[in-house]
Amino acid sequence: MPEIGGYSLFTLLAICLAGVGCLFHVIGLSVVYWIVLDPFVSGVGTGLWQSCAYGSCQSYPSRPDYLKATQAFVIIGLLAGVGGLVLSVISLLKKQKIICMMAGVACFAAAGCILIAIIVFGAENTLITERTQYGWGFILCILSIFPFVPAGALNLLETKHTS
Repeated sequence: MPEIGGYSLFTLLAICLAGVGCLFHVIGLSVVYWIVLDPFVSGVGTGLWQSCAYGSCQSYPSRPDYLKATQAFVIIGLLAGVGGLVLSVISLLKKQKIICMMAGVACFAAAGCILIAIIVFGAENTLITERTQYGWGFILCILSIFPFVPAGALNLLETKHTS
């Protein structure tokens, strides 16, 4: 089993990947650039929580069901991702099989919940027209899925080497 400084390489990599996934996801879900009017014009965008145009932002007075579902799944994905990151750190210190398993499952759950949120938002969104497109916040949330999958796999692989 490869180690660095007495710590498992798999777990160290899982921690780094889960951390990157959490960082991408937190930034992506918090910005108002899920849908943009023009990618080269800043200040005009719509996010999960509010929309902004030229320095004036407003929260949504009423939210359609697809937006509520998207909001719920990105938050559940964030909680699962942070849980996977914390459990990965704990598994690095405790070296117990059950903690490695829980960390792996949490990372996979984060990826799954974020994927569901992306699919729901993309399938039900009526704001995309010929003048608008998906923005960098939406893309960043998509990208946050990719580190969580190998983080989950590395945590589950680590269960073979722990007691």
